[in-house]
Amino acid sequence: MKINKLIYTLFILFSLQYYILARKYSHHYERNLEDELIDLISRNLNQISSDSTEFSQESHNDENKVELDDPVDVDLWNKLNDEDIKKMPQIDDYSSEKQAKSWLKWYLRVSKRYHQISVLLGWNHKTNLTEENRKAMSAQNLKSAPFSRQTLPIAKKFDEYMTHSSDEDLKRTYDRLARGTVSNNDENVKKSSKLHAQLEQIYSTAEVCELNDNTKCYTLSPYLERLMQIEKDYDRLLWAWKGWHNQCGNKIRPVYLPYIDLLDKNIKENGYKDEAQKWIEEYEMGNETEFESILDQSLQDVMPFYEQLHAFVRGRLCEIYPKRFDCNGPIPAHLLGNMWAQQWQNRLDDLMPYPGTPLVNITRILYKKKYTIEKMYKTAENFFTSINLYPMTPKFWARSMFTKPVDRDVVCHASAFDFRYHNDYRVKICTIMDDDYFYTIHHEMGHIEYYMSYANQRYDYQDGANSGFHEAIGDTIGMYAISPRHLVKIGFLDEESINAHYEMNFLMRMALQKVAFLPFAYVMDKYRFALFRNEINRDTELNAKWWALRIQYGGIMAPVPRSDPENFDAGAKFHIPSGTPYARYFIAHILQFQFYRAMCRLQGQTKRLHMCDIYGNKHVGERFKEMLAMGSSKPWSEILESLTGENKLEPQAMVDFFEPLYKWLKMENLARGYPVGWK
Repeated sequence: MKINKLIYTLFILFSLQYYILARKYSHHYERNLEDELIDLISRNLNQISSDSTEFSQESHNDENKVELDDPVDVDLWNKLNDEDIKKMPQIDDYSSEKQAKSWLKWYLRVSKRYHQISVLLGWNHKTNLTEENRKAMSAQNLKSAPFSRQTLPIAKKFDEYMTHSSDEDLKRTYDRLARGTVSNNDENVKKSSKLHAQLEQIYSTAEVCELNDNTKCYTLSPYLERLMQIEKDYDRLLWAWKGWHNQCGNKIRPVYLPYIDLLDKNIKENGYKDEAQKWIEEYEMGNETEFESILDQSLQDVMPFYEQLHAFVRGRLCEIYPKRFDCNGPIPAHLLGNMWAQQWQNRLDDLMPYPGTPLVNITRILYKKKYTIEKMYKTAENFFTSINLYPMTPKFWARSMFTKPVDRDVVCHASAFDFRYHNDYRVKICTIMDDDYFYTIHHEMGHIEYYMSYANQRYDYQDGANSGFHEAIGDTIGMYAISPRHLVKIGFLDEESINAHYEMNFLMRMALQKVAFLPFAYVMDKYRFALFRNEINRDTELNAKWWALRIQYGGIMAPVPRSDPENFDAGAKFHIPSGTPYARYFIAHILQFQFYRAMCRLQGQTKRLHMCDIYGNKHVGERFKEMLAMGSSKPWSEILESLTGENKLEPQAMVDFFEPLYKWLKMENLARGYPVGWK
């Protein structure tokens, strides 16, 4: 507990330093930040020990409520699977629906156990990055590999016949099963598992040291992330940006390339052209050309608005940092309040349309109301239950990782886990009490709600309609959680504070988070697709191509010259080394506005959608739950239509939401003489 207290003290002191530095630039939050943080330090150093103990004790009490012997037993599960695998049903007619159903029942029973083991071992490793936990994952991959090798060819044979079946469920099931991949080389399985663990280890433990003191070094979370959010000094931001991209990205490069080579070898052995084809297939949005055309068109539909937003942001930053960069060109990536320049809302204080009408400071309200981290989660849970969704389970409270441990290395990137076993759902979040994490908590618990909603589906349908759906669900809830109307309902904002200027400022805050994100999300997989297709020369273009795409589609550039033989700036973003597809986030940012608009319409609101809040509306919640409960049992377009009446991506929903701001930006950029576009 003394270590916890010391670390918390240091973090608060660092925060104080940067808040005070930022104060002279800040207008959108209430004043007296020094007094506030001094009081915050005093109050929380007195309470941190008791608060942490209370939350820990609460989790311990929740653990006592669950059966202590009910977690997945790896050895037992593997033994049961060994026995079941020997009992695979006989197949003598692949056109027989009866045999197809019998084999499927057997397959799902074994597959589910392997999934449960995999999730458990993955959880163990991500929450405790040890060699022992890495080896356990690798050993399990080798253990389950023969089952995949045995069953995938059978699933493919059944699929050849079931594609003509009148049983739509059977047809869909085998179509999905036939998409699987296997590795026939145990050595490659070992190498791939080891390289993937190395990539996660590098990302999670990389540190940036002070230029004049290499004993003072900082990890990404929480220090560097927080610095990028609140620091305003051009050179200090550059130190953090360059340090992280060098210390993380450069080290990722020599591990990542052999890792994707193994993936490429394996994917081709499974009949695919490349990894891009496999990723795209999972979305069920047509072939590669069709899928990429949908994303291209979606970005083009939003781009006129993005260009106006970019012009305004660049113009304001040029005034704050005169002669630092070309005011007609791309924006340097380190100036946008985020390590990757993917979302820009942390620079809102410099970009508000009406600085005299400040937005509520959620971080300050959390401290003022004496929130704890536990209460942040309970507040999110209250939102879900108010619309008749599910409360979190005892195991969620007992087994989640809510804060960053001080005694071990972990993967801090926020994520949710579905063990698909006895209501075991968890989140892994290195929570800090601020507005970003207030949003993140709602988002990740939105995933949990999705898991619980489709838990009654058959095992293979216990998944999102497509991967974009899962992210969109969490983000839709997150949007409601910070809407002005909702903040009034939970006592974070006075009704009298809301006027036309406040609403415009709120729209700007949301645009900086949501619209600014789209080109970044688009480039993440456009870059990797090109890499997977061998369209990038690794020696001369690996880093240059990344920045060429960032400039082309988003008008964002590296703040300093980068060297291609050495740098790998894409690798400094978590989803690259983790191998997580990113088009899902692009799709989610379109879908969430469709979900949001549909639920607002269900309660009769068709205008000023940014002022909509569904909190407490059980009718809307039930309609939402009905969609969630479908899991992946039907094509995503049908599932989307069940809530929205639409069966495709509709970027116009986003444009409609921001229409008042779009009009304001066009007039303001014209009045200020800010050029639109970039060279």
